[in-house]
Amino acid sequence: MKTNYLFIVALIVATFTTTAQDFTYGVIGGVNFSKIDNLGGSGFGENRLGFHLGGVAEWSFAENWSYEASLLYSQEGEEFESNGVNTDVRLQYLNIPVQFKYYAFDNFSIHFGPQIGFLLKGDVSLGDADAVEIEDTVNTSFAGTAVIGYDLKEYNLYFKSTFTYGFSDVLDNVSEGDDMSQLPGSVHLSVGYKF
Repeated sequence: MKTNYLFIVALIVATFTTTAQDFTYGVIGGVNFSKIDNLGGSGFGENRLGFHLGGVAEWSFAENWSYEASLLYSQEGEEFESNGVNTDVRLQYLNIPVQFKYYAFDNFSIHFGPQIGFLLKGDVSLGDADAVEIEDTVNTSFAGTAVIGYDLKEYNLYFKSTFTYGFSDVLDNVSEGDDMSQLPGSVHLSVGYKF
C-alpha cells in the first residue's frame, strides 16, 4: 500500500515537472469597446471605452495546442445619447476567461472558450448628474470568447484581439412579452508580456 502511494506521488511530481516546462505566465492589458443589447444605444457605434488589466498563464498540452487562463479587471458598459441626454453605464468586472489556444501557423493563434465574470461595481450617470449605483444587477456573468493572437517571441510580447459575447443578462429585470434581454458584448485589444 505504501509503495503504491509513493508511486502515485512520484508520478504526480514527474507529471508536474514535465508540464511545468511548458508553462508560461505574464501580464496583459489594453482597451475595451463594450455594448449592452437593448439598453438604449443603436448599433455598435454607441459603445463604452474602457480598459482591462491582469495576469495570464498558458499550459501547453499538445503540439500547437495549449490552455490559456486569465484573471482580468475590466471596465465595461455602454455610453449612449437618448432624447438629448447622455447616459453612461459603467460596469467593473473581475473576469476569468479560460480558453483553448491553437497555433495555426508561425506565431499566429486562435483562441476560444468560456468566461465567467464577477461584477465588482455598477453605476450610471445621466447628463451632468452624479453617478448612482445600478439596482438589480446580476453579479455573475457568463460569456463566450473568440480570439486572434500573435506572439512576438523574441521580445516576450504578445498581442490579442478578443470578441466576447454574454450569455446572461446584465440586469435582473426579466419581463413578459418582447425580448428585452440585455446581453453584454465587447471587443478587447490587448498587449502582454510573458516572463
